[in-house]
Amino acid sequence: MKKLIPILLAAFLIVGCQAQDREEFDAMYNAFERNQSEIEADFHDYYEKIEASDDRETQLRIIYEEMIPAVEDFEATIQNYEVSSEEHKALKEDMLSYISSLHELAGNIGKFNRTFIAANPFDDEFTKEADEILETIKSQEEQVQHDYDKVLDGYEKLDAE
Repeated sequence: MKKLIPILLAAFLIVGCQAQDREEFDAMYNAFERNQSEIEADFHDYYEKIEASDDRETQLRIIYEEMIPAVEDFEATIQNYEVSSEEHKALKEDMLSYISSLHELAGNIGKFNRTFIAANPFDDEFTKEADEILETIKSQEEQVQHDYDKVLDGYEKLDAE
């Protein structure tokens, strides 16, 4: 009987830690989905503002003072969650990779807009540089989608268990 009590206490402790980790994981995923929805809506609004503005400084301000800080806030939110199981940590890393891809995309959009300010659009070098940046943006958009799909697939897998 004396040997059974420590074993039962250890089992209860493990089960309690697993339940707490699952609650933290669920809260993290809910925060991810909520922030993702907000970012998606905000980015749509930002793109409309950028397209509507003829002023490059205004466009850059939107990118660097609104879009990029929104992504950084999203990242900080996910960073604040502490999960302990290896599967949950892996999905958290996938979430952070997605956010990093999104951050890089916003930065590349800013780089493209800065190119228009700093270059002569009638110069062949401008066309080459603009085409390269546009190709980078297209590639980054694909990476963002891939990383987002990876998060969704990873969550579905964990949720099915």
